Amino acid sequence: MKLFSKREAILLISLLLVAGALFLVLFLMRGDGDGDWDVVIRYRGDEIARLPLDTDGEYPFECEEGVNRIVIRGGAVFVESADCKNQVCVHHGMLTPDAADVDFISCAPHRLLIVLERRGDQ
Repeated sequence: MKLFSKREAILLISLLLVAGALFLVLFLMRGDGDGDWDVVIRYRGDEIARLPLDTDGEYPFECEEGVNRIVIRGGAVFVESADCKNQVCVHHGMLTPDAADVDFISCAPHRLLIVLERRGDQ
């Protein structure tokens, strides 16, 4: 019994090659953290703050659900503390432009999302 026809196999391989090329292009466009990145903080889907990644600072985020302390230091952003029960955002680690394995920090209980965007990519 044949799993794929020849035509389906060619289509699948083509799609995988296109997806791989797209991933490579996006990965190479990420940059090296040279100061042209913004930390974008979203609450309930709305952008509430846009901060330069190259400027160190500490920002308490207070909402109906609780409090997070967001820190930007040395070209990275992280959640230093949160009063939610699961602490996933705190244990998530640092978010940097060159960290290929980390795209965002999320605090689901507080409906908070932290992402990096190239300056001007709004």
